[in-house]
Amino acid sequence: MNLKNTKPVLLFDVNETLLDMTPLKNAINTLLEEPLAFKIWFGMVLHHSLVDNCTNQYHDFSTIAASMLKMTATSLNKTITEDETKKTLSVIRNLKAYPDVLKGLQLLKENGFRLATLTNSPENALKEQLINSNLTDVFELALSIDTIKKYKPDPQTYEWAATKLGQEPQNIIMIAAHGWDLAGAINAGLQTGFVAREGQSLYSLSDNPTFQAKDIYEMALVLIEEYK
Repeated sequence: MNLKNTKPVLLFDVNETLLDMTPLKNAINTLLEEPLAFKIWFGMVLHHSLVDNCTNQYHDFSTIAASMLKMTATSLNKTITEDETKKTLSVIRNLKAYPDVLKGLQLLKENGFRLATLTNSPENALKEQLINSNLTDVFELALSIDTIKKYKPDPQTYEWAATKLGQEPQNIIMIAAHGWDLAGAINAGLQTGFVAREGQSLYSLSDNPTFQAKDIYEMALVLIEEYK
């Protein structure tokens, strides 16, 4: 399956894979006074991004995030203001990378791997995230679905990314902490790498990922050994 003489291009999800969303989780849970509020909100964001896909509409991730925070508040019998919504969600632009991320990414680059991102976040938010987490210089391309206006896990997003990278899908490894993202990548013909962040699990009804690791540094070691 792996072409040993050709290093694959590595395509990384951003939120929860590279960036620690704990500050946003805490902000949402505090605002709505509910320890499961973040989980409810994030599930609703993913659900309604797919509603956009299915209905041939497009609202950027920030717009959906704000709308879903208000819907989450309503479901919890809470009332929040526009200012509270904006202040709470602004935290996502200032998230920091997990401690293993920069070390792992730099090791991959030193060993000849090409690195890029593919995220559902809009381009302006992605740019800020990479600057604020000191990851800007690591990636060859910072790709956002905002360009194609189709959310992951739609196969078009991965096919588009492959075209931008000048690669066949099978020569790309999508690396993410989300089973739904990897299921989409597998469906589009990509190899996959699962990063087992705390609380994350694979989608049991999809094929297994090509590679698995507990974090980005360990994933780097796995891939370097595989393609040495």
